[in-house]
Amino acid sequence: MTDDEFLCAFERCTLARKDWTHEAHVRMAWLYAMRIPSAGEVLDRVRGGIKKLNAVFVRRQQVLCRALPSKPKDPRGLDGYHETITVAFVTLIASRVEPGEDFAAFRGRNPDLFDSKLSVLLKHYSPERLFSPAAKVELLAPDLEPLPAPSHSPVAIVSCGT
Repeated sequence: MTDDEFLCAFERCTLARKDWTHEAHVRMAWLYAMRIPSAGEVLDRVRGGIKKLNAVFVRRQQVLCRALPSKPKDPRGLDGYHETITVAFVTLIASRVEPGEDFAAFRGRNPDLFDSKLSVLLKHYSPERLFSPAAKVELLAPDLEPLPAPSHSPVAIVSCGT
């Protein structure tokens, strides 16, 4: 899928659950950071999009899997939307974008962002703070090392008609 196709599938909630991986989260946030001039708007699009897509996944599962038992909740609180993780990742991604770079190059330069064990965040947050119930619902400041400031120049905004 091209970047435009991927972003439109995300915004229209047509991604398959199996395709909504950690890498897909990073790609989506990177695309917004590359294309939107306002850090606040980037964060709004990422937050709203994740919440909207997660709600679609829940509805699909309810329709398709009524007879199956529910899977247990992740004890770290990583099932569903997590405010601190989302904002911290968007901040880190925005601080590392390079104008004109494609996603493959970005991925190659930033392998730590693609570690689904969140090692890049654990440089900034203790596990107790990052995985606390409060961190899931509100942005908590790092307790180990400050997050970097975003520094980029967006290139273009693509509309999916949503």
